[in-house]
Amino acid sequence: MLNANNKSLLKLSIPIFLELLLITIVGQMDTIMLGKYSDTAVATLGGMTQLLNIQNVIFGFISLGTSILIAQYVGARNKINIHETITVALILNVILGLALGIVFYFSWNLLLTTINLPVELIPLGKNYFRLVGGLCVFQAITLTCGAIMKSHGNPTPILFINIGVNLINIIGNGMLIFGWFGAPILGVTGAGISTVVSRGIGCVIGLIVMMRFCRFKFRPKFLTPFPKKVVKNLLSIGIPTAGENLAWNVAQIIILSMVNSMGSNQIAARTYLMLIANFVMTFSISLGQGTAIQVGQLIGARKKNEAYERCFTSLKLSIILAFIVTLVLMLLKEPVMSIFTKDKEVLEFAYKVFPFIMILEVGRVFNVIIINSLHAAGDIKFPMIMGIIFMFGIAVTFSYLFGLKLGYGLIGIWIANAADEWCRGFGMYFRWKSRKWESKGFV
Repeated sequence: MLNANNKSLLKLSIPIFLELLLITIVGQMDTIMLGKYSDTAVATLGGMTQLLNIQNVIFGFISLGTSILIAQYVGARNKINIHETITVALILNVILGLALGIVFYFSWNLLLTTINLPVELIPLGKNYFRLVGGLCVFQAITLTCGAIMKSHGNPTPILFINIGVNLINIIGNGMLIFGWFGAPILGVTGAGISTVVSRGIGCVIGLIVMMRFCRFKFRPKFLTPFPKKVVKNLLSIGIPTAGENLAWNVAQIIILSMVNSMGSNQIAARTYLMLIANFVMTFSISLGQGTAIQVGQLIGARKKNEAYERCFTSLKLSIILAFIVTLVLMLLKEPVMSIFTKDKEVLEFAYKVFPFIMILEVGRVFNVIIINSLHAAGDIKFPMIMGIIFMFGIAVTFSYLFGLKLGYGLIGIWIANAADEWCRGFGMYFRWKSRKWESKGFV
């Protein structure tokens, strides 16, 4: 069994970074390729994306609980509890995936009108929404398998799976958006078909790889007697974490509804800017997940002082990386944006936001790194409570004030979100410094 603490943080985080980057690319490849098709198609997709991302939040709360529990069990060398946790996690996420898929598939009209997606864009996006949302169970299984592999300190196989998924999605998009190889040109719907097929293939392969690596098989003995303690621990981690992540996504959906009222050009500009922001976040998220694996295993092995220092080492490195990456992007904003669109009005909206991307993303680092560490230590409720207060009290409130009331548009949206990240980030910093998380472990 691999021990993540025998690896350097970078050696552990680089495969995670590459995996997350590929997941981001797969998730955004539809946007990138539809940008060559039309900016209206991009606005359609961008107007729905935040809502579709809720599926990842809901699956993520089981996956995060799985990752934290298994990391601590790996540190404690408890193989039985590892296999029990894998079994319960997969069952719970499959049930959630099927239930959520039904909601997305049959309630598409209500959901899209609720987020103020322009009426003229709904017919273009409804099939994509029903496909990607309705078959989200593939994503549920893939995220769970990825969490299991990472918690063992071995994220590399999932990296290669995502390379394959990415290639399949690109080829599928080329065929169904642009008509490669004589395929029908289906636009946004074609992007949805390609996404679902590539995710389905990745799901099956990911499940096979995880089962072989962990020497895991579905066995009745892991459910008899029913492992109530495992479910309780998963939910005690997952529900507050889901509350935190769900609060962020609900806040972003509210903010998206504000942007949707600004017109299709600003919707398209925000979509491209969020794509760039997701790329930047990948650096800090990978270090955050690598840190969480190490912190979880160190706590499982009763090495709390080392866990304390590991978080701050990762934080310093992430701040440096976020600053460098955002500075480079700001200096290269014109060639970067030219990848996505040539529309002068969309570009004008986007260029004005670039300086604020740096401010926001450097502040976000504090939350990504320290919240991952707090979660790994079992300190779940504090980040959730702080998140709900600041996301709605600052991000949503000031997005409305700056973005709509004062007329700053996207600039106002980015200022409000940056204020949320910095205020909340300092709260997380002092929480870690207090070391109150030391009494929160599960092993």
